[in-house]
Amino acid sequence: MSTPVDGYLRHIMTLCATDRAGAVADYIPELTRVDPDGYGLSLCMHDGHLYSHGDSAEQFTIQSISKALTYALVLTRLGPREVDAKIGVEPSGEAFNEISVDGARRPKNPMINAGAIMSASLLLPQVRDADSATMGSESPEVRTVDAVFDDLVSFYSACAGRRLHIDDAVYRSERRTGARNRAIAYMLDSFGVLDADPEAALDLYLRQCSLRVTTDDLAVIGCTLATGGVNPRTGRQIVSPEVAQRVLSVMTTCGMYDGAGDWVSSVGLPAKSGVGGGILAILPGQLGIGVYSPRLDAHGNSVRGIDTCRHLSTDLGLHMFNVTRESRVTMRATYDIGEFEVGADWTERERGYLRTCRDRVRVYELQGDLTFSGAEAAMRRLETDADHYDLVIIDISRIGIIDPVARTMVLSFKHRLAERGRKAMVVDPDGVLRASVERHRHDHVVPDIIAPEALRGFDPTLPHVHATMEDAVSDAEAFQLKRRYTRGEMFGGA
Repeated sequence: MSTPVDGYLRHIMTLCATDRAGAVADYIPELTRVDPDGYGLSLCMHDGHLYSHGDSAEQFTIQSISKALTYALVLTRLGPREVDAKIGVEPSGEAFNEISVDGARRPKNPMINAGAIMSASLLLPQVRDADSATMGSESPEVRTVDAVFDDLVSFYSACAGRRLHIDDAVYRSERRTGARNRAIAYMLDSFGVLDADPEAALDLYLRQCSLRVTTDDLAVIGCTLATGGVNPRTGRQIVSPEVAQRVLSVMTTCGMYDGAGDWVSSVGLPAKSGVGGGILAILPGQLGIGVYSPRLDAHGNSVRGIDTCRHLSTDLGLHMFNVTRESRVTMRATYDIGEFEVGADWTERERGYLRTCRDRVRVYELQGDLTFSGAEAAMRRLETDADHYDLVIIDISRIGIIDPVARTMVLSFKHRLAERGRKAMVVDPDGVLRASVERHRHDHVVPDIIAPEALRGFDPTLPHVHATMEDAVSDAEAFQLKRRYTRGEMFGGA
Protein backbone atom coordinates (compact mmCIF):
# COMPACT_ATOMS: atom_id res chain seq x y z
CA MET A 1 0.00 0.00 0.00
CA SER A 2 1.27 3.47 -0.90
CA THR A 3 2.01 5.61 2.14
CA PRO A 4 2.33 9.39 2.57
CA VAL A 5 6.12 8.91 2.46
CA ASP A 6 5.84 7.17 -0.92
CA GLY A 7 3.54 9.95 -2.11
CA TYR A 8 5.98 12.61 -0.95
CA LEU A 9 8.96 10.93 -2.64
CA ARG A 10 7.05 10.69 -5.92
CA HIS A 11 6.06 14.33 -5.53
CA ILE A 12 9.60 15.54 -4.93
CA MET A 13 10.88 13.55 -7.92
CA THR A 14 8.22 15.11 -10.13
CA LEU A 15 9.38 18.57 -9.03
CA CYS A 16 13.09 17.87 -9.48
CA ALA A 17 12.75 15.97 -12.77
CA THR A 18 11.96 19.22 -14.59
CA ASP A 19 15.54 20.42 -13.99
CA ARG A 20 17.61 19.34 -16.98
CA ALA A 21 20.64 21.47 -16.16
CA GLY A 22 24.13 20.02 -16.07
CA ALA A 23 25.86 17.45 -18.23
CA VAL A 24 26.96 13.83 -17.98
CA ALA A 25 30.65 13.35 -17.09
CA ASP A 26 32.65 13.00 -20.31
CA TYR A 27 36.25 12.72 -19.11
CA ILE A 28 35.59 9.01 -18.60
CA PRO A 29 34.28 8.08 -22.07
CA GLU A 30 32.24 5.09 -20.91
CA LEU A 31 30.16 7.32 -18.60
CA THR A 32 28.79 9.22 -21.61
CA ARG A 33 26.81 6.11 -22.58
CA VAL A 34 24.35 6.42 -19.67
CA ASP A 35 20.82 7.80 -20.04
CA PRO A 36 21.16 11.45 -18.93
CA ASP A 37 17.54 11.45 -17.73
CA GLY A 38 17.94 8.50 -15.36
CA TYR A 39 16.63 9.36 -11.90
CA GLY A 40 16.27 7.14 -8.85
CA LEU A 41 15.67 7.78 -5.15
CA SER A 42 15.82 5.44 -2.15
CA LEU A 43 15.49 5.89 1.62
CA CYS A 44 16.58 3.21 4.09
CA MET A 45 15.14 3.64 7.58
CA HIS A 46 16.96 2.63 10.77
CA ASP A 47 15.08 -0.69 10.89
CA GLY A 48 16.03 -1.57 7.31
CA HIS A 49 12.74 -0.63 5.64
CA LEU A 50 13.36 0.65 2.10
CA TYR A 51 11.45 3.22 0.08
CA SER A 52 12.45 2.91 -3.59
CA HIS A 53 11.26 5.15 -6.44
CA GLY A 54 12.11 5.92 -10.04
CA ASP A 55 15.18 4.20 -11.47
CA SER A 56 16.12 2.75 -8.08
CA ALA A 57 17.12 -0.58 -9.67
CA GLU A 58 19.33 1.05 -12.32
CA GLN A 59 22.99 0.15 -11.79
CA PHE A 60 25.65 2.84 -12.12
CA THR A 61 29.26 3.05 -11.03
CA ILE A 62 29.90 4.19 -7.49
CA GLN A 63 32.85 6.42 -8.45
CA SER A 64 33.97 8.80 -5.65
CA ILE A 65 31.31 7.60 -3.20
CA SER A 66 33.68 4.65 -2.81
CA LYS A 67 36.17 6.93 -1.05
CA ALA A 68 34.12 6.93 2.15
CA LEU A 69 33.95 3.13 2.22
CA THR A 70 37.64 2.57 1.53
CA TYR A 71 38.47 5.10 4.24
CA ALA A 72 36.25 3.13 6.63
CA LEU A 73 38.03 -0.09 5.67
CA VAL A 74 41.48 1.44 6.15
CA LEU A 75 40.49 2.86 9.55
CA THR A 76 39.20 -0.57 10.54
CA ARG A 77 42.41 -2.33 9.44
CA LEU A 78 45.03 0.15 10.62
CA GLY A 79 43.39 2.36 13.23
CA PRO A 80 43.07 6.16 13.21
CA ARG A 81 46.59 6.95 14.42
CA GLU A 82 48.32 5.18 11.54
CA VAL A 83 45.83 6.51 8.99
CA ASP A 84 46.10 10.09 10.31
CA ALA A 85 49.85 9.94 9.78
CA LYS A 86 49.19 9.46 6.07
CA ILE A 87 45.93 11.33 5.34
CA GLY A 88 44.58 14.58 6.81
CA VAL A 89 40.98 15.40 7.64
CA GLU A 90 40.82 19.08 6.68
CA PRO A 91 38.58 20.43 3.88
CA SER A 92 40.65 21.26 0.82
CA GLY A 93 38.35 23.95 -0.56
CA GLU A 94 39.33 22.68 -3.99
CA ALA A 95 37.93 20.43 -6.70
CA PHE A 96 37.99 16.66 -6.18
CA ASN A 97 40.85 16.07 -8.67
CA GLU A 98 43.17 18.85 -7.53
CA ILE A 99 46.68 17.91 -6.45
CA SER A 100 46.09 18.99 -2.86
CA VAL A 101 48.42 18.19 0.07
CA ASP A 102 49.20 19.84 3.41
CA GLY A 103 52.50 21.04 4.88
CA ALA A 104 53.48 17.47 5.75
CA ARG A 105 52.75 16.47 2.14
CA ARG A 106 49.79 14.38 3.23
CA PRO A 107 46.63 14.51 1.09
CA LYS A 108 44.35 16.99 2.86
CA ASN A 109 41.49 14.52 3.30
CA PRO A 110 40.38 11.08 2.08
CA MET A 111 37.48 12.42 -0.01
CA ILE A 112 39.63 14.02 -2.72
CA ASN A 113 41.42 11.87 -5.29
CA ALA A 114 44.85 12.23 -3.70
CA GLY A 115 43.51 11.06 -0.35
CA ALA A 116 41.54 8.23 -1.93
CA ILE A 117 44.59 6.93 -3.81
CA MET A 118 46.51 7.07 -0.54
CA SER A 119 43.71 5.15 1.21
CA ALA A 120 43.84 2.46 -1.47
CA SER A 121 47.62 2.23 -1.15
CA LEU A 122 47.35 1.56 2.59
CA LEU A 123 45.43 -1.65 1.87
CA LEU A 124 48.32 -2.94 -0.26
CA PRO A 125 51.64 -4.40 0.92
CA GLN A 126 53.92 -1.51 1.82
CA VAL A 127 56.76 -2.84 -0.36
CA ARG A 128 58.08 -2.00 -3.83
CA ASP A 129 59.06 -4.29 -6.72
CA ALA A 130 60.89 -2.26 -9.32
CA ASP A 131 61.02 -5.21 -11.73
CA SER A 132 57.26 -5.27 -12.27
CA ALA A 133 56.37 -1.60 -12.58
CA THR A 134 54.80 -2.25 -15.96
CA MET A 135 51.85 -3.99 -14.23
CA GLY A 136 51.85 -6.86 -16.74
CA SER A 137 49.07 -9.41 -16.45
CA GLU A 138 51.30 -11.87 -14.55
CA SER A 139 53.05 -9.34 -12.30
CA PRO A 140 53.00 -9.80 -8.51
CA GLU A 141 51.31 -6.40 -8.21
CA VAL A 142 48.35 -7.52 -10.31
CA ARG A 143 47.97 -10.70 -8.28
CA THR A 144 48.21 -8.66 -5.09
CA VAL A 145 45.71 -6.07 -6.31
CA ASP A 146 43.34 -8.89 -7.30
CA ALA A 147 43.42 -10.31 -3.76
CA VAL A 148 43.05 -6.93 -2.05
CA PHE A 149 40.26 -5.93 -4.41
CA ASP A 150 38.36 -9.14 -3.64
CA ASP A 151 38.63 -8.25 0.04
CA LEU A 152 37.48 -4.68 -0.66
CA VAL A 153 34.48 -5.89 -2.67
CA SER A 154 33.48 -8.18 0.20
CA PHE A 155 33.57 -5.20 2.56
CA TYR A 156 31.54 -2.96 0.24
CA SER A 157 29.07 -5.80 -0.29
CA ALA A 158 28.65 -6.28 3.45
CA CYS A 159 27.80 -2.59 3.77
CA ALA A 160 25.26 -2.82 0.93
CA GLY A 161 23.78 -6.14 2.01
CA ARG A 162 24.32 -7.82 -1.36
CA ARG A 163 27.24 -8.85 -3.58
CA LEU A 164 28.54 -5.99 -5.73
CA HIS A 165 30.33 -6.39 -9.08
CA ILE A 166 32.72 -4.37 -11.18
CA ASP A 167 31.78 -2.70 -14.45
CA ASP A 168 34.70 -3.85 -16.59
CA ALA A 169 33.96 -1.42 -19.41
CA VAL A 170 34.10 1.59 -17.07
CA TYR A 171 37.25 0.24 -15.38
CA ARG A 172 39.03 -0.14 -18.74
CA SER A 173 37.85 3.31 -19.79
CA GLU A 174 39.21 4.83 -16.58
CA ARG A 175 42.58 3.12 -17.01
CA ARG A 176 42.90 4.44 -20.56
CA THR A 177 42.05 8.04 -19.61
CA GLY A 178 43.33 8.30 -16.03
CA ALA A 179 46.35 10.51 -16.72
CA ARG A 180 45.53 13.01 -13.98
CA ASN A 181 45.01 10.32 -11.35
CA ARG A 182 48.23 8.65 -12.47
CA ALA A 183 49.99 12.01 -12.06
CA ILE A 184 48.57 12.32 -8.52
CA ALA A 185 49.81 8.81 -7.63
CA TYR A 186 53.32 9.56 -8.88
CA MET A 187 53.30 12.96 -7.20
CA LEU A 188 52.61 11.27 -3.87
CA ASP A 189 55.35 8.78 -4.72
CA SER A 190 57.81 11.58 -5.49
CA PHE A 191 57.04 13.16 -2.11
CA GLY A 192 58.08 9.92 -0.44
CA VAL A 193 54.71 9.42 1.25
CA LEU A 194 53.45 6.52 -0.87
CA ASP A 195 54.96 3.25 0.34
CA ALA A 196 53.08 0.90 -2.01
CA ASP A 197 53.67 0.69 -5.74
CA PRO A 198 51.94 3.75 -7.31
CA GLU A 199 50.57 1.73 -10.25
CA ALA A 200 49.10 -0.84 -7.87
CA ALA A 201 47.54 1.90 -5.71
CA LEU A 202 46.08 3.59 -8.79
CA ASP A 203 44.75 0.31 -10.17
CA LEU A 204 42.99 -0.55 -6.90
CA TYR A 205 41.49 2.93 -6.74
CA LEU A 206 40.15 2.74 -10.31
CA ARG A 207 38.66 -0.68 -9.64
CA GLN A 208 36.81 0.49 -6.53
CA CYS A 209 35.37 3.44 -8.45
CA SER A 210 34.06 1.04 -11.11
CA LEU A 211 31.85 -1.04 -8.83
CA ARG A 212 28.17 -1.02 -9.81
CA VAL A 213 25.53 0.06 -7.27
CA THR A 214 21.89 1.15 -7.17
CA THR A 215 20.22 3.85 -5.10
CA ASP A 216 18.92 1.05 -2.85
CA ASP A 217 22.54 0.01 -2.26
CA LEU A 218 23.57 3.58 -1.43
CA ALA A 219 20.66 4.02 0.99
CA VAL A 220 21.55 0.79 2.83
CA ILE A 221 25.24 1.72 2.92
CA GLY A 222 24.26 5.10 4.32
CA CYS A 223 22.04 3.57 6.96
CA THR A 224 24.84 1.15 7.91
CA LEU A 225 27.01 4.15 8.76
CA ALA A 226 24.07 6.01 10.32
CA THR A 227 23.40 3.19 12.79
CA GLY A 228 26.95 2.88 14.09
CA GLY A 229 28.21 0.39 11.52
CA VAL A 230 25.38 -2.17 11.73
CA ASN A 231 23.75 -3.11 8.43
CA PRO A 232 20.03 -2.62 9.20
CA ARG A 233 18.95 -5.34 6.76
CA THR A 234 21.41 -8.09 7.67
CA GLY A 235 22.08 -7.19 11.31
CA ARG A 236 25.85 -7.58 10.80
CA GLN A 237 28.27 -5.20 12.52
CA ILE A 238 30.39 -4.09 9.57
CA VAL A 239 32.48 -1.35 11.18
CA SER A 240 32.78 -0.12 14.74
CA PRO A 241 30.76 2.87 15.97
CA GLU A 242 34.03 4.79 16.29
CA VAL A 243 34.91 4.22 12.63
CA ALA A 244 31.38 5.14 11.54
CA GLN A 245 31.61 8.36 13.55
CA ARG A 246 34.96 9.29 12.00
CA VAL A 247 33.74 8.61 8.45
CA LEU A 248 30.54 10.64 8.97
CA SER A 249 32.55 13.52 10.39
CA VAL A 250 34.86 13.68 7.38
CA MET A 251 31.95 13.28 4.97
CA THR A 252 30.28 16.28 6.63
CA THR A 253 33.21 18.63 6.14
CA CYS A 254 34.80 17.22 2.98
CA GLY A 255 32.34 14.97 1.16
CA MET A 256 30.96 17.58 -1.26
CA TYR A 257 34.37 19.05 -2.17
CA ASP A 258 34.46 22.82 -2.78
CA GLY A 259 30.70 22.99 -2.26
CA ALA A 260 30.87 21.46 1.23
CA GLY A 261 30.16 24.66 3.16
CA ASP A 262 26.99 25.46 1.27
CA TRP A 263 25.90 21.83 1.55
CA VAL A 264 26.34 21.67 5.32
CA SER A 265 24.53 24.95 5.94
CA SER A 266 21.60 24.33 3.61
CA VAL A 267 21.20 20.53 3.62
CA GLY A 268 23.01 19.55 6.80
CA LEU A 269 23.64 15.86 6.08
CA PRO A 270 26.95 13.98 5.86
CA ALA A 271 27.20 13.14 2.17
CA LYS A 272 29.41 11.92 -0.66
CA SER A 273 28.88 12.41 -4.37
CA GLY A 274 30.26 10.62 -7.40
CA VAL A 275 30.64 11.64 -11.05
CA GLY A 276 28.58 8.60 -12.00
CA GLY A 277 25.57 10.63 -10.81
CA GLY A 278 25.11 9.14 -7.37
CA ILE A 279 24.79 10.91 -4.04
CA LEU A 280 24.92 9.17 -0.68
CA ALA A 281 23.49 11.20 2.23
CA ILE A 282 23.04 10.20 5.86
CA LEU A 283 21.07 11.38 8.87
CA PRO A 284 23.06 9.91 11.79
CA GLY A 285 21.09 7.48 13.91
CA GLN A 286 18.09 7.54 11.60
CA LEU A 287 18.37 6.88 7.86
CA GLY A 288 20.38 6.66 4.67
CA ILE A 289 19.54 8.30 1.32
CA GLY A 290 20.60 7.23 -2.17
CA VAL A 291 19.98 9.42 -5.22
CA TYR A 292 20.97 8.87 -8.84
CA SER A 293 20.82 11.36 -11.71
CA PRO A 294 23.86 11.65 -13.99
CA ARG A 295 23.66 15.29 -15.06
CA LEU A 296 26.40 17.04 -13.06
CA ASP A 297 27.04 20.63 -11.98
CA ALA A 298 30.39 22.46 -12.11
CA HIS A 299 31.48 20.78 -8.85
CA GLY A 300 30.91 17.28 -10.25
CA ASN A 301 27.75 16.74 -8.17
CA SER A 302 24.39 15.51 -9.49
CA VAL A 303 22.14 18.51 -10.18
CA ARG A 304 18.90 16.69 -9.43
CA GLY A 305 20.58 14.83 -6.59
CA ILE A 306 21.49 18.08 -4.86
CA ASP A 307 18.00 19.47 -5.40
CA THR A 308 16.39 16.26 -4.12
CA CYS A 309 18.46 16.28 -0.95
CA ARG A 310 17.64 19.95 -0.32
CA HIS A 311 13.93 19.15 -0.53
CA LEU A 312 14.28 16.14 1.76
CA SER A 313 16.20 18.14 4.33
CA THR A 314 13.86 21.15 4.29
CA ASP A 315 10.50 19.43 3.91
CA LEU A 316 11.15 16.54 6.28
CA GLY A 317 13.26 18.41 8.84
CA LEU A 318 16.31 16.17 8.29
CA HIS A 319 19.05 18.77 8.88
CA MET A 320 21.37 17.10 11.39
CA PHE A 321 21.48 20.23 13.55
CA ASN A 322 17.74 20.25 14.17
CA VAL A 323 17.50 20.28 17.96
CA THR A 324 15.49 17.39 19.40
CA ARG A 325 16.23 15.32 22.47
CA GLU A 326 15.75 11.90 20.91
CA SER A 327 16.81 10.64 17.49
CA ARG A 328 13.76 8.42 17.14
CA VAL A 329 10.49 7.74 18.88
CA THR A 330 9.96 4.59 20.91
CA MET A 331 6.87 2.39 20.81
CA ARG A 332 6.54 2.09 24.58
CA ALA A 333 3.57 -0.32 24.71
CA THR A 334 0.63 -1.64 22.70
CA TYR A 335 -2.54 -3.23 24.07
CA ASP A 336 -6.31 -3.39 23.62
CA ILE A 337 -8.87 -1.63 25.85
CA GLY A 338 -9.93 -4.76 27.71
CA GLU A 339 -8.48 -3.37 30.94
CA PHE A 340 -10.89 -0.41 30.85
CA GLU A 341 -14.42 -0.77 32.19
CA VAL A 342 -17.21 -0.30 29.66
CA GLY A 343 -18.83 3.12 29.98
CA ALA A 344 -21.85 3.37 32.27
CA ASP A 345 -23.81 5.58 29.88
CA TRP A 346 -24.75 2.76 27.50
CA THR A 347 -27.73 0.40 27.78
CA GLU A 348 -27.09 -3.06 29.16
CA ARG A 349 -27.36 -4.59 25.71
CA GLU A 350 -24.93 -2.04 24.30
CA ARG A 351 -22.53 -2.69 27.17
CA GLY A 352 -22.77 -6.42 26.48
CA TYR A 353 -21.87 -5.86 22.85
CA LEU A 354 -18.97 -3.55 23.70
CA ARG A 355 -17.47 -6.21 25.99
CA THR A 356 -17.24 -8.57 22.99
CA CYS A 357 -15.11 -6.24 20.85
CA ARG A 358 -12.59 -4.67 23.24
CA ASP A 359 -9.82 -6.36 21.26
CA ARG A 360 -10.80 -4.39 18.12
CA VAL A 361 -9.55 -1.16 19.71
CA ARG A 362 -5.74 -0.98 19.96
CA VAL A 363 -3.71 1.51 21.98
CA TYR A 364 -0.17 2.49 20.94
CA GLU A 365 1.89 4.44 23.49
CA LEU A 366 4.72 6.52 22.03
CA GLN A 367 7.54 8.26 23.85
CA GLY A 368 10.43 10.52 22.89
CA ASP A 369 10.52 13.40 20.42
CA LEU A 370 8.47 12.79 17.30
CA THR A 371 10.28 13.77 14.09
CA PHE A 372 10.09 12.36 10.57
CA SER A 373 11.94 9.08 11.08
CA GLY A 374 10.14 8.28 14.34
CA ALA A 375 6.73 9.12 12.89
CA GLU A 376 7.51 7.07 9.78
CA ALA A 377 8.35 3.98 11.84
CA ALA A 378 5.34 4.40 14.14
CA MET A 379 2.82 4.99 11.34
CA ARG A 380 4.26 2.09 9.35
CA ARG A 381 3.75 -0.18 12.37
CA LEU A 382 0.16 1.01 12.72
CA GLU A 383 -0.44 0.47 9.01
CA THR A 384 0.97 -3.06 9.24
CA ASP A 385 -1.34 -3.88 12.17
CA ALA A 386 -4.43 -2.27 10.61
CA ASP A 387 -6.18 -5.57 9.85
CA HIS A 388 -6.24 -6.34 13.58
CA TYR A 389 -8.22 -3.32 14.74
CA ASP A 390 -11.22 -1.18 13.85
CA LEU A 391 -10.01 1.79 15.85
CA VAL A 392 -6.59 2.87 17.07
CA ILE A 393 -5.72 5.20 19.94
CA ILE A 394 -2.31 6.87 19.65
CA ASP A 395 -1.15 7.95 23.10
CA ILE A 396 1.42 10.77 22.84
CA SER A 397 1.31 11.74 26.52
CA ARG A 398 5.04 10.90 26.76
CA ILE A 399 6.02 12.80 23.62
CA GLY A 400 8.05 15.93 24.33
CA ILE A 401 8.11 17.61 20.90
CA ILE A 402 6.25 16.87 17.68
CA ASP A 403 7.55 18.62 14.58
CA PRO A 404 5.39 19.76 11.63
CA VAL A 405 6.20 16.78 9.44
CA ALA A 406 5.45 14.24 12.16
CA ARG A 407 2.21 16.01 13.04
CA THR A 408 1.13 15.97 9.41
CA MET A 409 1.94 12.27 9.11
CA VAL A 410 -0.15 11.42 12.19
CA LEU A 411 -3.14 13.42 10.96
CA SER A 412 -2.79 12.02 7.46
CA PHE A 413 -2.82 8.49 8.89
CA LYS A 414 -6.08 9.35 10.70
CA HIS A 415 -7.57 10.51 7.42
CA ARG A 416 -6.54 7.34 5.55
CA LEU A 417 -8.10 5.16 8.23
CA ALA A 418 -11.33 7.16 8.02
CA GLU A 419 -11.49 6.52 4.28
CA ARG A 420 -11.46 2.78 5.09
CA GLY A 421 -14.30 3.08 7.60
CA ARG A 422 -12.02 3.03 10.62
CA LYS A 423 -10.88 5.65 13.05
CA ALA A 424 -7.72 6.92 14.76
CA MET A 425 -7.72 9.02 17.93
CA VAL A 426 -4.95 10.80 19.77
CA VAL A 427 -4.47 11.14 23.54
CA ASP A 428 -2.60 14.39 24.13
CA PRO A 429 -2.99 15.57 27.75
CA ASP A 430 -0.25 18.20 27.53
CA GLY A 431 -1.48 19.74 24.28
CA VAL A 432 1.72 18.87 22.39
CA LEU A 433 -0.15 18.49 19.11
CA ARG A 434 -1.97 21.80 19.50
CA ALA A 435 1.26 23.52 20.59
CA SER A 436 2.93 22.22 17.42
CA VAL A 437 0.10 23.70 15.35
CA GLU A 438 0.47 27.10 17.03
CA ARG A 439 4.26 27.04 16.91
CA HIS A 440 4.36 26.42 13.17
CA ARG A 441 1.14 28.12 12.07
CA HIS A 442 3.00 30.94 10.30
CA ASP A 443 5.93 28.93 8.96
CA HIS A 444 6.92 29.96 5.46
CA VAL A 445 7.59 26.34 4.52
CA VAL A 446 4.56 24.12 5.05
CA PRO A 447 5.47 20.43 5.19
CA ASP A 448 4.32 18.87 1.94
CA ILE A 449 3.72 15.20 2.71
CA ILE A 450 0.84 14.72 0.25
CA ALA A 451 -1.78 14.90 2.98
CA PRO A 452 -5.32 16.11 2.23
CA GLU A 453 -5.49 19.90 2.43
CA ALA A 454 -7.81 19.79 5.46
CA LEU A 455 -5.31 17.67 7.37
CA ARG A 456 -2.07 19.48 6.66
CA GLY A 457 -1.73 19.90 10.40
CA PHE A 458 -3.24 23.37 10.71
CA ASP A 459 -6.86 22.45 11.49
CA PRO A 460 -7.57 24.33 14.76
CA THR A 461 -10.33 21.91 15.79
CA LEU A 462 -8.08 18.83 15.79
CA PRO A 463 -10.99 16.35 15.89
CA HIS A 464 -10.67 13.21 18.02
CA VAL A 465 -7.73 14.53 20.04
CA HIS A 466 -8.48 13.86 23.71
CA ALA A 467 -6.99 15.02 26.99
CA THR A 468 -7.36 11.64 28.74
CA MET A 469 -7.36 7.97 27.83
CA GLU A 470 -10.79 7.61 29.44
CA ASP A 471 -12.23 10.21 27.02
CA ALA A 472 -10.64 8.41 24.08
CA VAL A 473 -12.06 5.03 25.20
CA SER A 474 -15.54 6.56 25.54
CA ASP A 475 -15.23 8.04 22.04
CA ALA A 476 -14.08 4.63 20.75
CA GLU A 477 -17.13 2.95 22.27
CA ALA A 478 -19.42 5.51 20.63
CA PHE A 479 -17.75 4.81 17.29
CA GLN A 480 -18.22 1.04 17.67
CA LEU A 481 -21.89 1.44 18.51
CA LYS A 482 -22.50 3.91 15.69
CA ARG A 483 -20.80 1.55 13.28
CA ARG A 484 -23.09 -1.31 14.34
CA TYR A 485 -26.25 0.79 14.08
CA THR A 486 -25.15 2.14 10.69
CA ARG A 487 -25.00 -1.42 9.41
CA GLY A 488 -28.58 -1.91 10.59
CA GLU A 489 -27.62 -4.37 13.32
CA MET A 490 -29.74 -4.12 16.47
CA PHE A 491 -29.41 -5.69 19.89
CA GLY A 492 -31.69 -8.69 20.53
CA GLY A 493 -34.57 -7.25 18.54
CA ALA A 494 -34.44 -3.91 20.33
